[in-house]
Amino acid sequence: MPRYLVTTYDGITVSDPGGIELPDLDALAIVLRQTLSAIMHDEGGRPGRNEFWADAHNECGERVMTARVSLSVAVP
Repeated sequence: MPRYLVTTYDGITVSDPGGIELPDLDALAIVLRQTLSAIMHDEGGRPGRNEFWADAHNECGERVMTARVSLSVAVP
């Protein structure tokens, strides 16, 4: 089963050195969505934190997926 190394960015860069084993890229996409949803839940209320993203690399160091979430609030 392939191992993916995920790095998240939300004003702070966090890398998972051990990675995660997943059966395919569809499973990786689900993990990235869940991860960014959790980060937005925890950090989304902090002023100035409007961009959240994650990069996933394979064991060879090649980027295989990027997920990005942007949040904006406007007062009319």
